[in-house]
Amino acid sequence: MSELRQHFGLTQAQYARWLGVNRTTLALVESGRRAMPLEVGGLPAVRLELGRQGQTLDAQNRVVAVAPLPEPTPERAPLAWRLEQCQHQAGKLRFELKKLQRRATPFLNRLAALPALCAWGGPVKSAEREAQWLDAVEAEARQQLLDVCGAGPQLLLQTQLAGLEHQINALEAALAALPPAQSGPTKPPPRKPPPICLGGNRIPAQLGHAG
Repeated sequence: MSELRQHFGLTQAQYARWLGVNRTTLALVESGRRAMPLEVGGLPAVRLELGRQGQTLDAQNRVVAVAPLPEPTPERAPLAWRLEQCQHQAGKLRFELKKLQRRATPFLNRLAALPALCAWGGPVKSAEREAQWLDAVEAEARQQLLDVCGAGPQLLLQTQLAGLEHQINALEAALAALPPAQSGPTKPPPRKPPPICLGGNRIPAQLGHAG
């Protein structure tokens, strides 16, 4: 019984209302400590089992197949909102990536020139002081490129940007596949059908027609 209930994602309280029993009784039945009263739970359970198989009984008590309801079409608004959010975040990442690339340029220029500077064979005022200066300039360039603006930090931004661009492409394709948004006055929501009685309890008509 719990398998049938879980198949439809029903809580014990929801399923108990469908069967016309209280939740405590259903819990005892599912745990095997009590048998479900057949006159109360039999027919509703049979209807749900038939419904799980896409079947029902017609007026002549014949088992007939019934077409399932289609899944609701995704709403445009949440997808469009997420698309706008992704596009905004992607724009910020592109801006940050360009900033890192500009910041990295002078440090890359240092590394490109350092071998030539170190290989200088002409006269210098102080070889020791010059070597210390070159070491400090190289160390700063490497530290900035490794930790702040070089290939590693840029790659982290690029991977984030690639993920956002993938989402953008998927959202644009999903929105293009949806029917166009309807303009004009919004229709009022449909009125809920009145509850029906089953097993001595009033239950929503939507569940009453689940089979």
